Amino acid sequence: MVRSYAVAAPPLRRGVVLFTATVILAVSSAASSIDAADRFPLAMRDDRGVTVRLPSPPRRVVSLAPSLTETVFLLGKGSLLAGVTRYCNFPASAASLPKVGGVTDPDVERIVALSPDIVLCTTDGNPRGKVAALEEMGIPCFATAPQDLQSVFSTIERLGALLGDSSRGRSEAAALRRRADRVSRAAGRRGSGSAPSVLFVVSTSPVIVAGNGTFMDELVRTAGGRNAAAGHVGRYPRLSIEDLVAARPDVIFVAGMAGVERFPEETTRWREVPAFRYKAVYTLDGDLVTRPGPRMVTALEEISGYLSVWAARPGESNTGRDGSKR
Repeated sequence: MVRSYAVAAPPLRRGVVLFTATVILAVSSAASSIDAADRFPLAMRDDRGVTVRLPSPPRRVVSLAPSLTETVFLLGKGSLLAGVTRYCNFPASAASLPKVGGVTDPDVERIVALSPDIVLCTTDGNPRGKVAALEEMGIPCFATAPQDLQSVFSTIERLGALLGDSSRGRSEAAALRRRADRVSRAAGRRGSGSAPSVLFVVSTSPVIVAGNGTFMDELVRTAGGRNAAAGHVGRYPRLSIEDLVAARPDVIFVAGMAGVERFPEETTRWREVPAFRYKAVYTLDGDLVTRPGPRMVTALEEISGYLSVWAARPGESNTGRDGSKR
């Protein structure tokens, strides 16, 4: 049985610049577009390219994704939420809000009955047909499609403006950017030569991992790791036991919903994998690493903490100080 080992994360240190430059460009671009739109009546383009118009700040909001619900609460606008999905479980007060179905099966009639001024939705989770049906009934829908941490931050800024408080949106996004920047600097201080090989498991039966272009890939790289699945095809490649052993990850993260206890039965072959040999297999809260919202930065900090512990530990690793395989 593979187990996760909780290790206290050490304080983060400062170091590199690339992430900071990206942050500055993103802040400048987002701020200029929000300042232009932060007046009511408001017109703002969403991630579909659709211009959403609001005559006044919304008083009733329906959220069709947990990440959006968390963002609304972050902005201090939780009292505006008239309905959320059954998966919206953070913060705790979200659990008591009226439910409008799930992410992939929202109930249009129930949403209409709540008389929302706006519906917050996503392009990749919510069915286009359901969103279109709401718009045909005259209900504005603002769709988001964050692809990376920077677009998560800009989404927070835009939602702040959309809900009538662009200043709060900018300040919350700036605080998250600073936290992410500290992690990036700490990774730069450690140096690329000490970057551990990391496998991020999203399913244990079968074994499915996060590949290139995923949020989890970005979290690992920003925290100073190298994605051990980078050479596999697809965003979420399926690995055989042989593939996993051949990848020889130094560290394995398992998304909480995958269940580390359901990992394929341990065999003597695990001794060939440094992460198993040195007990560097950790379970992370699945909500933190899969929801493109404000708590993703918390996941980034946790990952950084574990990788800092790995970098500081004595003993053998399959990765040399120059990044080469031993």
